[in-house]
Amino acid sequence: MRLTGLSRRHMLRLATGAAAALVPARSLAAAGPAGPKRVMMLLWRGETAAEKGFRAYLEASGADISLTVRDANLEIERVAGFIAEARATRPDLIYTWGTEITRAVVGPAGAVDPRLHITDIPVVFSVVTHPVGSGIVPHIGASGRNVTGVSHVAPMATQVKALMAYRPVARVACIYNSITNVSAVTVRELRDLCRQQGIELVAEAFPLDEEGRPDASAIPRLLAGIAERKPHFLYLGTDSFIAANRAVITDTARQLRLPTFAATEVLVREASALCGLVAPYDAVGRLAALKVLEVLREGRPVGSIPIETLSRFSYIVNMRVAGELGLYPPLAVLDYAEILR
Repeated sequence: MRLTGLSRRHMLRLATGAAAALVPARSLAAAGPAGPKRVMMLLWRGETAAEKGFRAYLEASGADISLTVRDANLEIERVAGFIAEARATRPDLIYTWGTEITRAVVGPAGAVDPRLHITDIPVVFSVVTHPVGSGIVPHIGASGRNVTGVSHVAPMATQVKALMAYRPVARVACIYNSITNVSAVTVRELRDLCRQQGIELVAEAFPLDEEGRPDASAIPRLLAGIAERKPHFLYLGTDSFIAANRAVITDTARQLRLPTFAATEVLVREASALCGLVAPYDAVGRLAALKVLEVLREGRPVGSIPIETLSRFSYIVNMRVAGELGLYPPLAVLDYAEILR
């Protein structure tokens, strides 16, 4: 099967190139003033492989940078306190992980409130799914704001083509977190693309508990209902609730014989999703670190540094899960996929 707009050679480059976790080579020769620069790291669910890559790149650069870490632990209410601390301590730069924290820190484009948002400290984000769709910036590229960063998700159209390359698809299901903006954008994009391809989309939100949060205990029941619809794939997006519950979601899906396609590598490498087109978090963190150095060592205005996504992605197939489901990838996919055994 040929993927329109996504050649086999291009897919091979995506699959193999991302493994190297390289970022563009740029000059970092300019030295800043003596003394350590202070970076405040605001995390959503603890440190991930993105932060490992971030730290490794900064260390390898020889830059004198002091890191202060604050973790919201999936509670957006904590971010206001982090913002107050940043105003009081005045770090040289703020690193943010994920859409929810980044949007809370810099505010939505066109609706920034200086009383609530950071406007005078450079912000570099990583692992933001939809910088434009979530309202953080009006367009990809240089934002003109006090923010730049790295998106970690392959374009949805490319993901759908990758999904269709694995097997013929007439019905796709997805599960999503109804209380986050990023999930709403993801489902909207997926719905539009499925409509264009003549694919039926079954979209189901996680039930909420008494506190209005997604209810993890309802996952088996939710997936059982989806399995009755017999979708050819269950699409798993980038929401942190899905990542936090990746084991129960992917294991339950496997038991129900639901093939899963993932948008993030943790669902394939650290859980049991069947396959996915993903960006290595390590590479995302390294590219974010490069942008930090452009601000702190080269003195570039943060708003002039383009927001980017990786140019290479990996198509990963978990062959153990494929064997359990009796759903092996076609030879064309094996030509460029990274195989987990």
